[in-house]
Amino acid sequence: MSRKRKAPKRKHFPDPKYKSLTVSKFINAIMYDGKRSSAEKILYTAMDKMKNKNLDPIKTFNTAIGNVKPNLEVRSRRVGGATYQVPVEVKSNRSQALALRWILSASRKRKNKTMSEKLFYELMDASQNKGSAVKKREDTHKMAESNKAFAHFRW
Repeated sequence: MSRKRKAPKRKHFPDPKYKSLTVSKFINAIMYDGKRSSAEKILYTAMDKMKNKNLDPIKTFNTAIGNVKPNLEVRSRRVGGATYQVPVEVKSNRSQALALRWILSASRKRKNKTMSEKLFYELMDASQNKGSAVKKREDTHKMAESNKAFAHFRW
């Protein structure tokens, strides 16, 4: 972390097909080794599968992300030699980033053939409030709920 000044916020551009900033961020998350075209192909193929099932791909995508976004998380806080897991509210930027990351990691762990298939099924599950990414959010909320007693250590 720089001591001199805050790093400037980068400007994100919407993706060319759906004109959505969230989709663009998700493409950046999928991308390996700067291969944007491969990442776009993976996501757009998954979105086309949604379109073939007579679903609005952007609506389904946004619903899936909305269902995975966490409201609370725990942060470690050291007080008097003991470390406490303190529940704190999550800012909107971080909750979106966590949701994208969790959906992506859950889809990578799936047992389907291609990455676009894995992503399609994970997004479908997340939009219906099931799947690994939603379970991750539930676990995070449970952890925050069980450590509510330490909420007074919040900073």
